[in-house]
Amino acid sequence: MSSLTSDQVALQLEGLPGWSLDGHSLVKTFHFESFADAISFMVRVAFYAEILEHYPVWQNDYTALSVRIGAADQRAVQSRDVQLAKRMQSALSATPV
Repeated sequence: MSSLTSDQVALQLEGLPGWSLDGHSLVKTFHFESFADAISFMVRVAFYAEILEHYPVWQNDYTALSVRIGAADQRAVQSRDVQLAKRMQSALSATPV
């Protein structure tokens, strides 16, 4: 697991629309057409998180899904945080509308 510098994080965020940095975590709120779409997205992402053994903190509120990627005890954004965020962006394009 490798830590990223501030410049590296900023560069990665340029390619992750809607994501931002909060402390040492990447955060985003996704919005879906339906509750089923939100849950379907969570399930797809959960399989990839399991492969990475890196789990987001998320909260679902009907059609909104707030996500935080990063451990509370980490001192920098990690490369796997970015990997999971990128996978979420990829899974987003597979969500039915």
